[in-house]
Amino acid sequence: MSELQAGPGCVARHAASLRVADNMSSRVECVPVTATLREVARMLAEHAISCLVVLDGDAPVGIVTERDVVRYAARDPEVWASTPVRDVMSHPLHVTDTSASVADVIASLAEHRVRRLPVLTGQGRLAGIVTQTDLVRAAHHHLQSYAAELERLIGERTAELRESERRRDDLVDLTVHDIKNTICVVESALDMMGLDPVGAASYVPLMRRAAQRIGHLVCTLLDVSRLDSGAMPLRVQDVPWASLCEPVLAETGLMAQAKSIALNRTGESHTIVRCDPALIERVLLNLLDNAIGVAPDGSTVDVHAECTPDGGFLVRVGNRGRTIAPDLLAKLFRKYAQGGESVVKRFGGWGLGLTFCRLAVERHGGTIRAISPYVDGEGAAFEFVLPAEQK
Repeated sequence: MSELQAGPGCVARHAASLRVADNMSSRVECVPVTATLREVARMLAEHAISCLVVLDGDAPVGIVTERDVVRYAARDPEVWASTPVRDVMSHPLHVTDTSASVADVIASLAEHRVRRLPVLTGQGRLAGIVTQTDLVRAAHHHLQSYAAELERLIGERTAELRESERRRDDLVDLTVHDIKNTICVVESALDMMGLDPVGAASYVPLMRRAAQRIGHLVCTLLDVSRLDSGAMPLRVQDVPWASLCEPVLAETGLMAQAKSIALNRTGESHTIVRCDPALIERVLLNLLDNAIGVAPDGSTVDVHAECTPDGGFLVRVGNRGRTIAPDLLAKLFRKYAQGGESVVKRFGGWGLGLTFCRLAVERHGGTIRAISPYVDGEGAAFEFVLPAEQK
């Protein structure tokens, strides 16, 4: 059971799912229609049972109970023992069949105001008998199973809620951390402007970049949620790779210049890429932000693009900084997780950027992965592939 719903209807649903063939008593004692009540009483005592099915040949025609025998004996104590069972049995006989559900039997017992029903096969042969006691036992067993399953589900949901709360707290911590760092950059720039009013204009790009990072952070929060739920539609277009790549390179160029990092663009340039331009631009922006942020001063960050043999399009963004441990590579794209304190520091404390990249690429039907080491035993690269056709 993947989900349980409490309420009166749940019992009826469970009863409808139970088969009478699995809950009947297959041991049925029978007497011929010509038997006497003395023979009936002896069989009831010998087998310690409360009823017998009466047969006319092989066909069930009635049912006789301890209560029937006692009532008849009390009414006519002198001749009861020799009385034929046909004069005492309950008839017409109400029956059910092996394909019926427990719910069907419960309804039939209530309709005919009886406590037991013989169960027949599809060919009309006697297969067993089901009583109120059998139904109570079956209901008790399955309600126990239901209660155990409900308890398990409650435990799972409770654990999920606790995990959700923990992730929310982590998300708040990460968001505060990233915004605080950006605000520190702005405050530092304002301090420098106060000390050097003449050169204040040179700090404007830095402050603008800080404001953009906060805006980018808020958009990522919203888009990760929408992509994760499948609520963000793709606006697929055919666009030249250069028209996607060049604006992002220009935007990240200032940050690269501040660290004397060279942006090395190679591979395809004018290839037509079928994608949602806004999403793929932001994927590239995220990857370049990460690469520039962890790359050593004076090093190179590569942006390479090529067509794959199956008609897809591959993009790789690589840096020559520190390597990423193999056991952390698969964790980098998980929501709310950076794979350890060292990765948190190296990737600016913000894990949703890479999660956004994964969700956006997968929304196109593509794949993304991390590669480390990247060049000469150093650095790391992030590589995504867009398929030839998006569904």
